[in-house]
Amino acid sequence: RSMKVKSFIRNIITICLIIVICICGYKIYSKLYEYKKADNIYNDLRKEKNYTNKNSSNKTNKNKENSIDFSHINKDFVCWINIENTNIDYPVVQSKDNSYYLHRDIYGNYLYAGTTFLDYRDYYDDSKNLIIYGHNMKNTTMFSQLEKFKEESFFKSNPTITLTDKNGEKNYEVFAVLLVKKDYPYTIPNFNSDDEYNKFLNKIVDDSIFSTQNKPTSSDKILTLSTCSYEFKDARTVVFCKEKKIN
Repeated sequence: RSMKVKSFIRNIITICLIIVICICGYKIYSKLYEYKKADNIYNDLRKEKNYTNKNSSNKTNKNKENSIDFSHINKDFVCWINIENTNIDYPVVQSKDNSYYLHRDIYGNYLYAGTTFLDYRDYYDDSKNLIIYGHNMKNTTMFSQLEKFKEESFFKSNPTITLTDKNGEKNYEVFAVLLVKKDYPYTIPNFNSDDEYNKFLNKIVDDSIFSTQNKPTSSDKILTLSTCSYEFKDARTVVFCKEKKIN
């Protein structure tokens, strides 16, 4: 009887281990499938973007040559973001809230990686602070490579951040990078006065991981890029950029 009991226990343990292995295997497969699915969607969009730019007949000036308009795909399309020397090269959308595109692609279908999106309170052409959010994916896609700005050499290399819309390009340069809790007050799109805006800018510069040489003034517009970080609970990596003025 004792041998039967031991054999029964061994069989139960074996079955449990097989179940655990199957569950783990399924989770790994699901994760890899989601990564591949996102890669395919965004690679196709990049191909369409490049093809449209190459064959565009609307080239009235140099700035217009690089215009992008994906409103035919989704009316929520705002612009395309590209950051020099990173793999950040994605469409940006805007919804009526900050949750819709967390796990939806540009077509509105479920996608774990989601779509990079502009804060719903922002006015793309008018707000002082454009705030764009993206996931920090484990396979280093979406906004994961914002982490590179926490390396001083990369931060000081000052890569250009470009937003391209139907009217052309807006170019930005980084002036601060922060590692903060999600309740840090960086998601303010508009300000009641220059004094209020200056206080906001001063706090960012004071709290930046690295010192900056190109601090914005109250006449400048800025771009804020936000992603999750993993140093502590509810951590955020936030990159602040100043718009380059056209001479």
